[in-house]
Amino acid sequence: MIKSKRILGLALSAGLLLAGCGNAAQEQETLSAVLVDAQAAGRGTLVLSNQFMGTVSPEESVYIIPMAQGTVTETFFEVGDEVQEGDVLFKIDDSGAKLQLQQARLTYTNAQQQADSALTTQQESANLQIDANIKTAEAQYVATQVAWKNASDALDDAEKAVDKQKKAVKQLKEAGADEATLAQANALLKQLKGTYSQLEVAYNQANAAYEAATVGFESAKEARDLTQGAVLDDTKKQLNTSLQLAKVAVDSAELALSYYSVTTPISGKVISKNVTVNGIATSSSPAYIIAGEDTMLVTFQVSESIMNTLEKGQKITVERNGAEFDGVITEVGNAVNAQTGLFQIKAAVHAGGQELPSGVSVKITSDTYTADNEIIIPYDAVYYETDGSYVYVAKDGLAVKTYVTTGIFDDSSIEITDGISEGDLVITTWSPRLIDGVEVDVRP
Repeated sequence: MIKSKRILGLALSAGLLLAGCGNAAQEQETLSAVLVDAQAAGRGTLVLSNQFMGTVSPEESVYIIPMAQGTVTETFFEVGDEVQEGDVLFKIDDSGAKLQLQQARLTYTNAQQQADSALTTQQESANLQIDANIKTAEAQYVATQVAWKNASDALDDAEKAVDKQKKAVKQLKEAGADEATLAQANALLKQLKGTYSQLEVAYNQANAAYEAATVGFESAKEARDLTQGAVLDDTKKQLNTSLQLAKVAVDSAELALSYYSVTTPISGKVISKNVTVNGIATSSSPAYIIAGEDTMLVTFQVSESIMNTLEKGQKITVERNGAEFDGVITEVGNAVNAQTGLFQIKAAVHAGGQELPSGVSVKITSDTYTADNEIIIPYDAVYYETDGSYVYVAKDGLAVKTYVTTGIFDDSSIEITDGISEGDLVITTWSPRLIDGVEVDVRP
């Protein structure tokens, strides 16, 4: 693009050249330095925005398909009505489902009663068996205790008899008794010792039996709670399985009954209704279609170059009838439309269906190309010719024509990607005398 003032400058320069080299040199010597404005090239950010046309649609549409089949008894909403999440849309005849639920509940109650009865019977039986075991152990304990006591007493008596006879033998020896008397006394002592040995064995046996009976009796008492708990736990596990199955049947029947009262899972507007009272509701087609209206969806088309500048989460602005709404890009298409050659972009807009009705066209504004931390200079400082674009840089009091590579630009600024460096003093004003090598005076 060639600016008009630059064309004028070139024309005047050409006129001077046609006047003759000698006259131009003489005139150049007489002219004073060109007074210009200049700006040091600096780094900055330049963001370009583009506008597109798009179409509004609900972000969320729900097809209400009944889980139960039957005759419709009531409907509560028509096309165009507003609904809230959880509202009942229509009802289906549920008489059969109610009977199934009643039967399932009766089955569960019966299973529970049988379980209670079985637990009671099992507990009573277990108690009787355990009590019998304890009584048997107790009887053995008492019998062995008596036998042990008798053996202990007999052993004590035998020990005393042996000690007494030992003293008698000693006294006879001291008294000088004859051998026949001593032999008779020693024979009796030997007999008493033999009896003692037999009683000691009997005592040890009785003591062992008593200790075993004691352990058995204590074990029987300790095992009472353990045995009862183990028996009851096994029984409870078996009965609980039956109860759980019956409870599952109840839950399933309750869930099936809930299908006969059909509700909407979202808030929005009814855009389609396909059921009537006394008609048949089936799962083969949607009964209602509900369009959510808390957030609307805007769809628009862009070129590939612009598509590459957009990304999910990027903010946009949507305008309709002078009102603006904030939105965010939710989908960047990666397949080109064969008919338009463009890519589809979708964005969620925070607006209701009344503010942005479904189907209307809107204007979308989005940031596209961005130059970040690049050399940014005023747009008017750049000139164009056949060989390319250039600027004038003020250096050592002279205007130096410098070719540059440009990037993105708007009405006031332009990106320079090559040709000048940060800090170069770029002349920003135009003059018909501004040519390469002319002396310049930069305004402070």
